[in-house]
Amino acid sequence: MKIKKVRSISFKLTLWYIAILTIILILAGVFLYQGFRVNLVNEMDETILEIANEVYDSWKWHRGVTWEEAILETKEEFKVHRPFIQVVKFDDDEKEVMGVIQAGEKRGEPLVLDTRTYCKAERADIDELVYLKVKEKKLSAYPLRLVLLPGKDPYIVQVGISFEETAMALRRLMIIMVFAGLLILGLASAGGNFIIRKALKPVQKTVSTAKEITADDLSLRIDSENRGDEIGALVNTFNEMIARLEKSVKKIKQFSGDVSHELRTPLTNIRGEIEVILRKDRKKEKYQNTLKSVLEETYKIEKIIDDLLFLSRVESAEKIKFKKGVLLDEIVLRVVESQEQSSKEQNVELVIKKLKSYPIKGNESLLERLVSNLLSNAVKYTPSGGKVEINMEKKDSSLLFSVMDTGVGIPQESLPYIFDRFYVVDKSRSRETGGTGLGLSIVKTVADIHGASVNVQSQKGQGTAFQVRFPLS
Repeated sequence: MKIKKVRSISFKLTLWYIAILTIILILAGVFLYQGFRVNLVNEMDETILEIANEVYDSWKWHRGVTWEEAILETKEEFKVHRPFIQVVKFDDDEKEVMGVIQAGEKRGEPLVLDTRTYCKAERADIDELVYLKVKEKKLSAYPLRLVLLPGKDPYIVQVGISFEETAMALRRLMIIMVFAGLLILGLASAGGNFIIRKALKPVQKTVSTAKEITADDLSLRIDSENRGDEIGALVNTFNEMIARLEKSVKKIKQFSGDVSHELRTPLTNIRGEIEVILRKDRKKEKYQNTLKSVLEETYKIEKIIDDLLFLSRVESAEKIKFKKGVLLDEIVLRVVESQEQSSKEQNVELVIKKLKSYPIKGNESLLERLVSNLLSNAVKYTPSGGKVEINMEKKDSSLLFSVMDTGVGIPQESLPYIFDRFYVVDKSRSRETGGTGLGLSIVKTVADIHGASVNVQSQKGQGTAFQVRFPLS
């Protein structure tokens, strides 16, 4: 399935990255703009206060200098700022402006504020001077920044500077920030998209590899490149999942192959018996014998299917952690009791040498199947007059369960294969005893899921000894 670009993770992550970066840039721009603006206003306040002090000092300390001359002199000195200067004569007792002193070619109308402001300015000290922002279009298209400096009673020096230069500086800053922000946003977006794509490249590789994996070929694995991050964990988890699927598919194929292979012989025998008996009329005894033979083959098929299904269920429980403790000696006694009749019929003696009671963690029914298979095999392959000896004792930190017989034994060349499915040492002997070749496979599988090990020692004609070592709980 092809993923649309607008729905891809890389596209969504890039959008989120751009959105977050845009918010960060806007917030940074706002703080920068406000900080720069406050700094400019503070500089203006310092400048207009300096101008006001210069006017007052020129009038106060230079004998014979009038307010007009002080204003003109100060305007000339600070002409680069084009200051607006006037001296207000204010009667604090009457709360009334008595007059306004201006100087210069373009005096215009004086800027007179309300009496409350002048009262406040009159009483203010040097640390609490009155600063104002006044809009007066007759004086300037931009607002004025004013300071009111109280002089010798009844005079108040009123100085202002237009916000024009400050507004132009802020406008230039805004333009620079916008272009710089767009440039940073563009470069960062391109870089972020490149990094995101590179980071997601293993995911794309995983997708392409996954498309090549089919039920017929589950051997492919994705190279994690020894990554220790989340992508590496994802790849390793995916590989583990494929391995489990491969194992399950192999078991299914093995199960179906085993069933088809092992059922073919008894089904062929049944078919042959029936075809022969139907070719012509037979005596009643002949029909009965044929039905008995078919019934025996049916029992054999049933036994094969039962063992295979049991193996399948057990193998699917490989990862189970058993929490319940069971007593293996009780299971052994129960199985020995159930095997006594068949052992007597075959004239085989069952002997319990030692039987120590220790709890192990496991499943009681599975362990019973393990013990039963070992004992039944020992009885089946021990000639009349022989003996099967059962022993269970603690050794180190484990429980050792053993079954030893005086039977026909197993050739050395067959020992590596006795736990394989449907492997039989002597096929003719197996047909006589009704063996399916699955008993020891079940023993090995049950032992494995209980964390136990199985060891076998045997010599042809001298008997066989199976030892199962269980870890103690």
